[in-house]
Amino acid sequence: MKIAVAMSGGIDSSVAAFLLKEMGYDVVGITLRLFKDKNIKCCGGDESIERFKMICNSIGIRCYVKDATEIFSKEVIKKFVDFYLEGKTPNPCVECNKIIKFDYLLKLSKILGADKLATGHYAIIEENKGNYFLKRGVDLLKDQSYFLYPIKKEYLSEIIFPLGYLTKKEVKNIAQKNNIPVDINKESKDICFIPEGDYSLWLKKNNYVKIEEGYFRTTDGRIIAKHKGYWNYTIGQRRNIGISLGKRSYVCDIIPSKNEVIIGDIDDVMVKKLTVTNFNWLVDKNYILDRKIYAQIRYKHTPSLVNLEIDRNGDLTVYFSKKQFAPAKGQSLVLYDNDIVIGGGIISEVFREEK
Repeated sequence: MKIAVAMSGGIDSSVAAFLLKEMGYDVVGITLRLFKDKNIKCCGGDESIERFKMICNSIGIRCYVKDATEIFSKEVIKKFVDFYLEGKTPNPCVECNKIIKFDYLLKLSKILGADKLATGHYAIIEENKGNYFLKRGVDLLKDQSYFLYPIKKEYLSEIIFPLGYLTKKEVKNIAQKNNIPVDINKESKDICFIPEGDYSLWLKKNNYVKIEEGYFRTTDGRIIAKHKGYWNYTIGQRRNIGISLGKRSYVCDIIPSKNEVIIGDIDDVMVKKLTVTNFNWLVDKNYILDRKIYAQIRYKHTPSLVNLEIDRNGDLTVYFSKKQFAPAKGQSLVLYDNDIVIGGGIISEVFREEK
């Protein structure tokens, strides 16, 4: 069997390729050029591509580099900017998995004659009586199933996650023991195309926004101060707001059309009900009947028990058993049955209780 491994030059994908080769598979490494900017030093940049080639040579597998700058710019970077300027909280890693890794790259692997595509994600795909399920990885500190929910159900049988049953410590040990030339302590950045980690600074540097004064308002409509652009703030933000009300205050809403940021207290960012659109089911809908379903609204969020309503368009209304802190439009909500991923979608509306 021929397996294409999506590689970034990092430890996880490199160990995944090494393990598959050790198992006797015909392995080929693929990496994508995502940036023309030579200053970006993470996956998809010149530096990581050269490291990828060196690693493939060390492991003893063939390697291919494909230019994907145009599709990445259009489908990941542009969508990130659009969401941000709409006052939403984008998740570009989800879009990258959906459009780039598990569609574009999967199709590319087929062109290269591969039977399956493997990546270095910490998650598990398990087959049971002809049905394939996406599950959490055994290392719960590294589990990445939250980001993988957009994979099409029919693609699950064509994907392998060799690290799903391993811990990060075990992966590091494998790399060291077998002299794989990777930095074992280097971790991926949250957003690869924002090396500074400062979203608002990146938006300004790339001329997506300009400084334009707007107002802070309280939830009862009072203007309390000016700010220099709503895009500097995110839902749930408490630190570095730039105002003092003598109590803990939070960003509880953003209104781009008015360049307004709404400030409230902790009760104003606690939510029990929201709606989700573009839901991608990884199981049959009947699967959820008579089961306890849990929802996760952020990567490191503790899943919470929920009840669901599904309308005729397939959109979900989600009712949490306990109030959740600061869910935001644009974030991904992922449903679980214990460690099985039911599916996920984008939060489209958040309902806050009136005082």
